[in-house]
Amino acid sequence: MNRKSIAAALIVVALSGCATKRYGRMQPVSAAEMRAYDCDDIAIEMSKVDAFDEQIREGSGFNGASALGVLGDFGIGNSMEKGAAEKSSIQRRRELNMLAAQKNCEGYPTSSPATDNEDGEAEDSNGEV
Repeated sequence: MNRKSIAAALIVVALSGCATKRYGRMQPVSAAEMRAYDCDDIAIEMSKVDAFDEQIREGSGFNGASALGVLGDFGIGNSMEKGAAEKSSIQRRRELNMLAAQKNCEGYPTSSPATDNEDGEAEDSNGEV
């Protein structure tokens, strides 16, 4: 191999390492939130979790970062990042649902668009992991 081929290969590998998508994380419900939130606050927080889930769905489409990620690690990093983001969302939604039950909130949306499958992996409403 010549030097140009080696340099090109190193650049592709370096760029693909930076190409992993970032989705962010939802924080668990804190003790202060548990004490302070009323039913309206819980409903607002649920809508934030819904918006976060939608951002994950929109961000998981195939784009340039996906292509570079596939080159670098066969897309494993993107899949792991998405799974971790979904798990944080599922945990917060579960905690908010429990808090809503404790506070006797009725008529508030406590739907669960993302759930765990048998393997404990985050799964969306389409059954996709």
